[in-house]
Amino acid sequence: MRVFQSFALAACVAAAPLAAAPAFADAKSEAFVETNANRVLKVLNDKALNDQERAARFSQFMHEFAHVPTIARRVLGKHGRTLSEADFQRYYKAFEAYAIAVYEVQMDQFRGEAIRVAGSTDLDERRSQVKTTIRSLETGKDIEVVWDVLLSQDGQSYRVRDVGLKLGNSMLWLAQDQQAQFEAFLDRNNGDVDKLIARINK
Repeated sequence: MRVFQSFALAACVAAAPLAAAPAFADAKSEAFVETNANRVLKVLNDKALNDQERAARFSQFMHEFAHVPTIARRVLGKHGRTLSEADFQRYYKAFEAYAIAVYEVQMDQFRGEAIRVAGSTDLDERRSQVKTTIRSLETGKDIEVVWDVLLSQDGQSYRVRDVGLKLGNSMLWLAQDQQAQFEAFLDRNNGDVDKLIARINK
């Protein structure tokens, strides 16, 4: 079973319509992705940090790069709309630690390599997909990674909504894939969040 094998670096942030043209939004979203993704890689490359320090810094950057509570609720799909606040907080505590740890492992395969922006595409006035490449140290080949980016409510900052990985001729969108896995698990278990929490912890 593929449940919980990929982390959805995704955050849905409410954003008001902007006066700026979409192309202007693209330039800023490209800079956001390039700057912050490389900040993360810099932490992974810092040999002066021990494992605990590296994990703490990585977690800090991930909370700046994406809105993790929104990630956590989004991947629950329809179940996220009916979950009580108390149950959500219990689930979120497990999900947060799991998600950050798994994404750190995924990013670690690109240690030593910079993320390079290869262009972007407007989806609407507020949303862009930024195409980047990362060279895998394991294979020596470039991997295409696409970042789905939205502006914040005040129009001053960005958050990543989803991340797509090019696998052969197809694109795997992590948020969509993760949501499908979480929803399927909860459907099989009558929406029991305690079983989901136990599965995450396991």
